[in-house]
Amino acid sequence: MMARESLRRRALRASWSLSAAAGLATMASTPGALAYDALSALRSEALVEQSHRIALSVDRGQASLVVRRTVFNGGPRHDEATFLFDVPRGAVATALGSLGVKDGKPFWFRGDLMEAEAAAEKYRELTGVGGFYPKDPALLSWRDQSRLALQVFPCAPNQPKTIEYTLKLPTEYRDGRYHVVLPRLGTEKLAPSVVVTPARAGDRLFVDDKPVPPGAAFTLGQDDTHVSLAPAGMREITGALAAVPVDDAFTLVQFEFDTPPRLSEPPRNARVVVVLDGSRSLSDGMAAGEIAAARAYLSHLPDALVQVLTFDREVHARHRGFVPASTAIADLGRMDLRTRNGSRVDDALARADALLAATPPGLPRRIVVLTDLLTRSTLTPERVGPLLAKSGALAHVGILRGGAPELQRDDDHAWSRPIRATGGLVWHAYASEERSHAKAMTAVYEELARPTRLHHVDVRAPGLDLPLLVDYGLLPEGQGIAHIDVHPAKASATEVELRGELWTKPVSQVLRPDAKHGDRWSALVFGSAAAWRLDDEQMMPLALRGGAVSPVTSYLAIEPGVRPSTEGIEREARGGSVGFGSGRASGVGRVYGAKIHFDHLAYLRNELTAAFKQCPAGASTATVALETTRDEVVDVTSVQLAGHAAGQPQGATDTAIARCLEEATWNLTLPLRFDATFERYVVAVTR
Repeated sequence: MMARESLRRRALRASWSLSAAAGLATMASTPGALAYDALSALRSEALVEQSHRIALSVDRGQASLVVRRTVFNGGPRHDEATFLFDVPRGAVATALGSLGVKDGKPFWFRGDLMEAEAAAEKYRELTGVGGFYPKDPALLSWRDQSRLALQVFPCAPNQPKTIEYTLKLPTEYRDGRYHVVLPRLGTEKLAPSVVVTPARAGDRLFVDDKPVPPGAAFTLGQDDTHVSLAPAGMREITGALAAVPVDDAFTLVQFEFDTPPRLSEPPRNARVVVVLDGSRSLSDGMAAGEIAAARAYLSHLPDALVQVLTFDREVHARHRGFVPASTAIADLGRMDLRTRNGSRVDDALARADALLAATPPGLPRRIVVLTDLLTRSTLTPERVGPLLAKSGALAHVGILRGGAPELQRDDDHAWSRPIRATGGLVWHAYASEERSHAKAMTAVYEELARPTRLHHVDVRAPGLDLPLLVDYGLLPEGQGIAHIDVHPAKASATEVELRGELWTKPVSQVLRPDAKHGDRWSALVFGSAAAWRLDDEQMMPLALRGGAVSPVTSYLAIEPGVRPSTEGIEREARGGSVGFGSGRASGVGRVYGAKIHFDHLAYLRNELTAAFKQCPAGASTATVALETTRDEVVDVTSVQLAGHAAGQPQGATDTAIARCLEEATWNLTLPLRFDATFERYVVAVTR
């Protein structure tokens, strides 16, 4: 089997006729893109390009450029025109036509795809010197993956000559559109005019991100022109699979999955309870961030009715009942959240569930909790599920973090199981109140209103060893996955499956080989990196199936009756020859020093002793049992009194003392030295 490099050189030598202008030789052997298309004439500088037009059709998955170029020969003799030109990235040539005359009328003579060496030899023969009237063959051949050569002879004196070739290239699907990038094409003197149409009625076109109507015209006079197509009515994940046998050992496999521009829609007329953490463990920035997050979330539910609850050691309602989302958003904008000790998120969940259970049946019900989830040890995950049992509401819990807006689901969190049972998720919710983040906040927190990404994405193909195709298992709406490679033939490639989750809903899409997609990628493979894994025997069946110009194939268009003519090219007289080419971390460190001892119990004893002395007269000693999480008091489990003087009244007096001391405990402002979670203390105090 011939080595790839020798194949490439052989194809180049075969396809490039020695009639090509010597002036193009340097360009052909120079790596990199050409600044402009190069046009050369054999016999006269009076042969010039007169017209360069492109009909661009954009479809879902590929674009087609039908390129029509006209030269005019102002010289005295029949001449040969030779173009050397770059093509858009990934493009391949799949057709060639030469405009001639048949029965006295204009007629397109269509090219045949031939083995490259045979096509070049035939072109040389037909353009040689002989005794017949000149008729026109045209040859379209491969230079390298980004460059083609086009030769046509003869171009009659004082006459135009028109050639047409077709380029096809894959589109890139992202942000809900199919994109192609067209470089500056054409010669230095003449840039092509382009007319763009969608392949399917109803799809919308954009040129440089500006909407244009079908049939819009523009000129490729700049470095890059971005053309995109927005598919109409795309609501499901789409895709296609090509599995094309190359030989007994290998199969060409290409597949793509495209998610719709919107994976879901928000609920209509929902009843929503937003629960905000008002506990002391929140910094001022986090408190502002959770308000911004709540506003961003509610902006995606404009027709919802909303109640907002805040919680510390108690639950507080912001409104007397459910209010329009716009009212809730405006109120949140004025909200001054003053934090206190206590994290009764369970009471807030139960309250939210009860409120929603009382709303009209049949309407969507949602609970969104924004909290640092720093609470007391007795609130176990097992207790969470029953708190949400009455309403059937879908609940999300966002664990607040500071920083640039982002939502990261956490299916391993202890609360995940009871929250997933509602259809919702536990998230790490990065939130910011900064104006510069406002747009991002709105976009990120839409995911609490509706699923905007596929999570846990996995692509499976029995027998195929696939690379990692999706970063972090995430596939946002409007984005795509594409893969092309040559795989061992023993791999079945009978199907490819994409799996994922929309929130908690499993999603699966299975592709099976499609013959038309196989035809398409048998051609497009020659514009991809996978082409360089093929040798000449493997390239040939793909090029013939796809109808593509390649290192081993060229197009030759011949007018019937072409023979060596009286105006033929005397090749032996030409000097020179043509050269050939192959074709969330940070960098902030910590300074560690000696640890300063801090007596947490002594601090609590001093603070509560002072408070105890301010309480009503009565019992002289007391014991307070409390729990802290970091610098917040999250629970006061008991207050016990002792040390009554003889004959001292108890009952109501003791109740008042106990309440006073409990309230004082709840009102403690703990220093940051309290940094442990679920720390319990029993504090004995004396007046």
